[in-house]
Amino acid sequence: MDGFTFVHCADLHLDAPFEGLAAVAPQVRECLREATFRAFERIVDLARETQAAFLVIAGDVYDSGHHSLYAQIRFQEAVKRAAESGVEVFVAHGNHDPLSAWEAKLSLPPQVHRFSGAEVECLPVRRQGAELARVYGISFPVREVRENLAARFPRKEGGSFAVGVLHANVGGNPAHDNYAPCSLANLTATGLDYFALGHIHAPQVLREEGPCVVYAGTPQGRHIREAGPRGCYVVQVGADGRPRPRFVPTDVVRWHQETRSIEGLAHLDELLEDLQAVRERLREEAEGRGVIWRLHLAGRGELHERLLRLDPERDLAEALRQGEGSRPDFVWLEGVFIATRPAVDLEERRRAPDFLGEVLRAARRLREADPAEILTLLRTRGGFHLLEDSLSRWSGADWEAAVGAAEAQAVDLLLRGEE
Repeated sequence: MDGFTFVHCADLHLDAPFEGLAAVAPQVRECLREATFRAFERIVDLARETQAAFLVIAGDVYDSGHHSLYAQIRFQEAVKRAAESGVEVFVAHGNHDPLSAWEAKLSLPPQVHRFSGAEVECLPVRRQGAELARVYGISFPVREVRENLAARFPRKEGGSFAVGVLHANVGGNPAHDNYAPCSLANLTATGLDYFALGHIHAPQVLREEGPCVVYAGTPQGRHIREAGPRGCYVVQVGADGRPRPRFVPTDVVRWHQETRSIEGLAHLDELLEDLQAVRERLREEAEGRGVIWRLHLAGRGELHERLLRLDPERDLAEALRQGEGSRPDFVWLEGVFIATRPAVDLEERRRAPDFLGEVLRAARRLREADPAEILTLLRTRGGFHLLEDSLSRWSGADWEAAVGAAEAQAVDLLLRGEE
């Protein structure tokens, strides 16, 4: 077979509002208003530039109650540009844009195919008369679909490269509604070559082959829980029939959380200088995008008492926003959260013959222990079976981080009475 390219995206949520933001500068507000649309336009540009044979959208073009006419016009304009370049578009509707709520008042090009909600459809993609691929898909007929839709996909028997398009919760991800629940085994049983998934907003490759199973994630994060790069996958299918997905960021605005410790800082000027350096680092890493960041101040140090007397919004956030509202590559501080504590010499307290000293010594022993020994100990505790699968996959760094967090919390709780 000849090689070809296709683009996989999902969860556009066009015109959906950003969450968790109060007043922002007018230019920042306008950038946020356009962000979901511009992210999708970047996806279409990518499909055109890579000469993709087709583009798949695995659900949630819109965002429930935000089926505005404006959003529909922008979607229509974008898919028209794709069609004009010979890119076919396949749409499987999800829980936020089920067929029962679709309000398409505008006609779409014939190259745009919307999957039925009654059964899995199989649509061929042809190039110069020859079949290049087959795209299988099914839409949500209503918002809440609790059925395993993956079980409806037919088993592939030979033929051209096969792509499945599905909006679903694979493996029961607890952070998302359990719509169209299914397992990797369900998807593997179909024999398809690639599953283009939607619903989970973080980009991730669940399986690399047999079939390749990929969540594209949302192309534009809309709140602090969607921090980090967001985009889509450009999938190159070689002459060997093997798909090679490549993640490409398309976000216009990137969310970021930063935790900074006050340890070792004696003056407020030093803190501001440190935070300004963080701001510039975020700007550089964003490569021209806007950034919305949330700052957490933690740790123990001399600045704790001074920070208690500050207004975080007026004295820190506003100072770090100066000049950002007029920049296209803004780094806008969304909020400052202070969880600092007074300075304390942990090594001195570790030697003390009191309860806190014993806790700190136990934490040191845990750091030095083999993780397998810790798991053996935890198995004697009730309820361990609920955590065993997750804990068994922890690395040494994961255990170190957990012990460090527990130690810090213990110190805070036990010293609170003394302070």
